[in-house]
Amino acid sequence: MFLARRHANSSDELTKLQNEMNRMIDGVFGPAVSFWPVSNRSTVPFPKLDVSETDSAIHISAELPGVKQDEIDVEIHADTMRVSGEKKDERVVNEHNFHAVERSFGRFDRTITLPAEVDSKQADATFKDGVLTISLPKLKPVAAHKIAVKGV
Repeated sequence: MFLARRHANSSDELTKLQNEMNRMIDGVFGPAVSFWPVSNRSTVPFPKLDVSETDSAIHISAELPGVKQDEIDVEIHADTMRVSGEKKDERVVNEHNFHAVERSFGRFDRTITLPAEVDSKQADATFKDGVLTISLPKLKPVAAHKIAVKGV
């Protein structure tokens, strides 16, 4: 096994300084205030999905904890499926002294390419206990038929 020591560069030091400043500011003003630009982009797509396939359908499960059913939109367009919506922040920030804020809120939008053609008119979606379950029946393959070529 080869171990290499990673030398801190100036951006690592600046990140440490920024994190420490944010921690101090949060201690005075609370976590709702930030003096530094914060990216809401995450490396992990949301919502997290499981996509499986049987001979007759594609099945998708999406984790959407804290999202209300009427805040979810599902769209099928050609060979893609889009799940979008909003997880609203219902916390009362002024009445609490937060020590950690790890939950995320706001709009989400996830589009995936489907592994087969589906009949979107027969699609079914249910939502229970924070899990969205979508069943997309596959279109039956159209059999090829031979066309006779005639001379002119």
